[in-house]
Amino acid sequence: MSARYHAPAVAYAFERPGWAAGGLLLLWLVLLSAMLLWCLQAWAGWVQAAAAVSALLAAAWLLWRQWRLWPRGRLLWDGEGWQLEESPPRMHAAAPAMRLRLGLDGGNWLWLQLSHDSAAQPRTGKRQVLWIFVARGHSPAQWGDLRRAVYSSIVPLAEQG
Repeated sequence: MSARYHAPAVAYAFERPGWAAGGLLLLWLVLLSAMLLWCLQAWAGWVQAAAAVSALLAAAWLLWRQWRLWPRGRLLWDGEGWQLEESPPRMHAAAPAMRLRLGLDGGNWLWLQLSHDSAAQPRTGKRQVLWIFVARGHSPAQWGDLRRAVYSSIVPLAEQG
């Protein structure tokens, strides 16, 4: 592999995307409207209202939990492999090597899939996959380095010359 294809080491901090909170809130408001319409069309008493309120509270809790579990931290490239430092940590600590795949590239943002390397994957029986959203706005000075690292790590060696 030619030296010109080596991407520099980079540590790129990322946060939860703000639009995700708005999207989850919008989803909950749609559920609230549908539940209210349902209750008004087929009113059957307090049991139905209690079930509707319980379902809405459960949906709110699940959506809030999804927001809290949305990853944030630092994505690390050392020139040979990827690592993820989540804050707070939640992926298996014994397997720092990660495989990165590009989901979508929007120019100023990337949607990335991270999973444990097969050799380093913990023996829990299920594969841990994490989707993260990184945007240029998180660290504009390092954006070019991150993009070079992402693309140099996913292009097979045979294609690089």
